[in-house]
Amino acid sequence: MNPEQHAVEESFYRECARLLDVVHTYRPWVGRPPNRWNNRHPGNGRFPGFGTIRMHGPNHIHVALRQPVILNRVCRSVKEVYDLLRKLKLKALSQ
Repeated sequence: MNPEQHAVEESFYRECARLLDVVHTYRPWVGRPPNRWNNRHPGNGRFPGFGTIRMHGPNHIHVALRQPVILNRVCRSVKEVYDLLRKLKLKALSQ
């Protein structure tokens, strides 16, 4: 992965963490592409107490949350994920 892709991923996960009010530590992948033998750290997109948000590509983002509601969805853009998290946050605040 090139430095521009790392920057895009890091800013995406940072914004998701901000919208969920949780801490996320980005760890860039260094070296050859991950495979079943060298992919040993859990990776990015884990939000403790909430679930996971994984960016597989710019048009394929998997959101699997337990809080504020149980949700399992594939989003087709970064903007769609941000809008979804904002709606969930507003829904949680109103309850």
